[in-house]
Parts: sequence; C-alpha cells; structure tokens
Amino acid sequence: MKRSTAILAAAFAAASLLAACSSGGPESAGGSAAPDAGGLKGDITFLTHRTDLADTALTDIAEEFMAKNPGVKITVESSKGDDVLKTQIAANELPDIMFVPSGLGMTRKDYPTYFVPIDDLGYTKENLWYYENGAGPDNHLYTLSIGLNYQGFVYSKAAFRAAGIEQAPKTMEEFLAAAEKLKAKGITPVASNFKDGWPLGNYADGAYSNDMTGSKNYQNTLISKDLFAKEPGSLLEGIQFLKTLADKGYLEKDLMSTNWDASKRDLAQGKIGMTYLGTWLPAQIEQNGGKPEDIGMFPVPGAKALVGSADYMYGVTKNSKSPEAAKAFLKFMWDNGYMPKKAGMIPPNKDYKADEPFLKELLSYNLPIVEWEAHVPEYQELINKAQIDAKKAAQEYVLAENPQEVIDKYNKKWAEARKALGK
Repeated sequence: MKRSTAILAAAFAAASLLAACSSGGPESAGGSAAPDAGGLKGDITFLTHRTDLADTALTDIAEEFMAKNPGVKITVESSKGDDVLKTQIAANELPDIMFVPSGLGMTRKDYPTYFVPIDDLGYTKENLWYYENGAGPDNHLYTLSIGLNYQGFVYSKAAFRAAGIEQAPKTMEEFLAAAEKLKAKGITPVASNFKDGWPLGNYADGAYSNDMTGSKNYQNTLISKDLFAKEPGSLLEGIQFLKTLADKGYLEKDLMSTNWDASKRDLAQGKIGMTYLGTWLPAQIEQNGGKPEDIGMFPVPGAKALVGSADYMYGVTKNSKSPEAAKAFLKFMWDNGYMPKKAGMIPPNKDYKADEPFLKELLSYNLPIVEWEAHVPEYQELINKAQIDAKKAAQEYVLAENPQEVIDKYNKKWAEARKALGK
C-alpha cells in the first residue's frame, strides 16, 4: 500500500504531547520546524513495517512535514516482506528511510554498510533509551527505535469480570485457575494466534526466558549449550507452557485457523480473555473498539524482571539521494516521541511519562526493569548456520505426538551448527 501527497497542510500542534514527554533532542521541541525548514529539497521514500498505519497516521505526519518543507516530497510505503527487501539490497535500491528487517540477519555490525550516521540529530545516551541498539561498531548512531516494549499478558477486564475473576493472577496456579474460569464461561482463555507463528515469539524466542530469569538476553547464553536446554526459565520451559495451555483447551479451538485481526476485535469485545504479547498491543485493541479502562496487563506469572526491549529500528539508508532531507524527516518523527506515540508505542525518549492505564498496571508490580541486550554476533551466526526458527519449532512441539522427538531434532541441529562454527 502506498500514499503520496504533496499538499499544504496546517502546521500541526504538538501541545498535547508536550504534557506527556519533552524533547527527544536537546534543542528541538517535537513538531517545531525541522532543521533548515524551507530549504530542504528531495524526493523521499519512507518504508514502514507498520502496514496498518502507512495510509493513515504516517502519511498524516509526512503531510505535516511537507507543509513545513515544500521542497520535499515524501512517499510512505508499506513493507512487502523480507524477500522484497532482500532483492532491493542486492540491487542497491533501498528506500531513503527504512526499518532494520528482523528476518534478514542484519545486526549492528551491518549498520555502517546500509545506513548513514545520524549523530547530528541531537539524540544521546542521556535522552534516548536503547541508544546502543542504534549504534554501530564504530559507536556512531545509525538507527532509532520506534518504541519500547515490555512483554506480558494483555487481558480484557470485561472478560475477567464476566468469569468472576476479581484480580489479575500473580502465580502460575492463579493463572491456570483464571483460564479455567474463562473456559467455563465460554470465553477463549488465551489467544495464541498459533497459525501465524510470529505471535508465539514470547513463548519460544526469548521473552519468557528473559523475564523468568531476569537475564538481559537469555539467548546469548545458548552459545555453549542446547538450544532447548532443560533448566529453569529456558526456551523449552516457554514452549512447554504453551503446550500446557493447548492441552488444557485454553487456546483457540482450531489452532490452524486462527485470525490475527479477529483476535484483536475479540479482545476488545471480551470474547477472549488474554494474550501473551507486548505493550504495543493495547493501542491496536483500542483501534478495534476496546475501552482503555477495560484493557489491563500483568507480567508472566513467576517473572523476576520486566526486560524491556527496543522495537523496530529505523534509519536513513546510504542509497538516499537526499540524506539531509531524510534525516530531517526522521528527527521530525522522533522528537518528543511524536511518531512512536502516534503508532501506539511507548516512546524511547527517556523523559516520557507513562499515562496509559495498562502500562501503569504492569509497572505497579514493581519488578526490576532490565534493559534488553542485543544478540551477540556469535548467537546470530549460530541461528543463521542452524537455520532454526524457534516459533516454528514451538508449533511442531505443540502439535507433535512425540514432543521429545521435536526437541531432540532441534537440539541436534543446534549442536551441529555449534560444532561447525567451533562454539
């Protein structure tokens, strides 16, 4: 999907955001004129992973910038998947601004190859969370996170009330008891969105393990042991948790016909009790008719910490023929967390004050906040060599007649990759 406009729009008002968060850069208030306003020129293509916002909020932001900078034309494009991006990379035809693709194995060491430094935009370790995630091996800043994420169970308070559940569960026993009450009331206890695969990431791809162990990145410890190790808080324990929910009938009735968009509507309507995803989800439930006061969030029971992580990173590519205009637009979007807030994210600006009811509830558990650490190159090399998708492994495990055979298969692939790489 694509929408390109070059019309004049009224200068936007940022006052509503200023009450919640102040400047992401030291000298700029979000929504003020971009650097060199009026003197910038060029055609810019902005590629986003947020396909749901490309034609709405993100295009609106582009129009606001173009109204201030009539010499700039911005085209907002939705991602068409990693395969298309791979082709663009090979052809040296990347858009001016793009996200770091999660499925192509691109890491911080690759930033200088594909992106230009943005140190001059005013973002520092002092005013931006996960600054290091955006820095390359040369310590220059190349990318900015669209927002922060904490993981946990997002739940419908209306569904809980209907099932007679008076408070969010704090232990695994209370969690399973709540799921049983929801099931008895005819409410799907937990939405897994099993068929799509990616929503299983919290169970299988490290989030469960990080929070249960308090580790900055549990997966970085797997370089010297089994992928699905038998230990507390392991990836194995995470997918065993998922299988327990499936075996008890707490997930969707037909795991292979789940529907992501329908699940958000059902959460908004109280037809689903809860789902294990990130703090980015409540805004999308609200977009589907959910009331903010009816959306809650609690940590996975037994968690030792809330391990926050950076969401998708964005930067200006080396292919840009108008890098100064592209950088100015990037700054325009990120100052005061303007674009992250529009996208329903927790802005990465350090002085942002949480005002969302679900986030206040999650933080009320007073768990230690741990800043997620990026995958070390050795781990990424192993994943690339072994060609393992832990989410697909989780699907196999849940559906298998002999789950142990699935674990043995993937641990063998992991061991072979470690041996081949001398780990």
